[in-house]
Amino acid sequence: TLGKGYYCQQRSHIRNASYQLIIIINMPKIEIMGESDIYVKTGSTVNLKCVITQSLEEPAYIFWYHDNERVLNYDRSAKDIRMERVGPDTTVGTLVIYNGRREDSGNYTCSPSNLDSASVLLHVLNGEHPAAMQRGKNAASPIPGRWWSHLSAGLGLSACLPPRTAAIAVVLLGLAGHA
Repeated sequence: TLGKGYYCQQRSHIRNASYQLIIIINMPKIEIMGESDIYVKTGSTVNLKCVITQSLEEPAYIFWYHDNERVLNYDRSAKDIRMERVGPDTTVGTLVIYNGRREDSGNYTCSPSNLDSASVLLHVLNGEHPAAMQRGKNAASPIPGRWWSHLSAGLGLSACLPPRTAAIAVVLLGLAGHA
């Protein structure tokens, strides 16, 4: 090993060759945009955006789960699921929940075909005061009232999770031939 690369040597009776390689591991990232806990009022439209970046391969599909049950796209007046490639290495999967109800509260998981998943908790409130609730992981700061209308957009964040696969790019730095 030389620094951040690998040194390879090929020996034969004809000639010796040396190669220096740097291996760059490009780990795809997955996150649901926003906070890890989302608070919205009943009747709100909720947009959950699952963003996959640094992925050389577009997922064949992105499934969404609500409390471990797959969300189906059969009633587009209640829920809609979209997937869009927005760049050479970025895919966005969106789950739209129209007219959010209390029973829409729970854990939402974005699960692409070729990566691990990301999750967020949705809380659909029916008259409760959001300042009395906590957000994030054990956070004690209440949601400021001025942000309440923005929260109804329903964006959430999940920590980046290690993917099942990683794209590996190999760069050939040098080649030296010896007789």
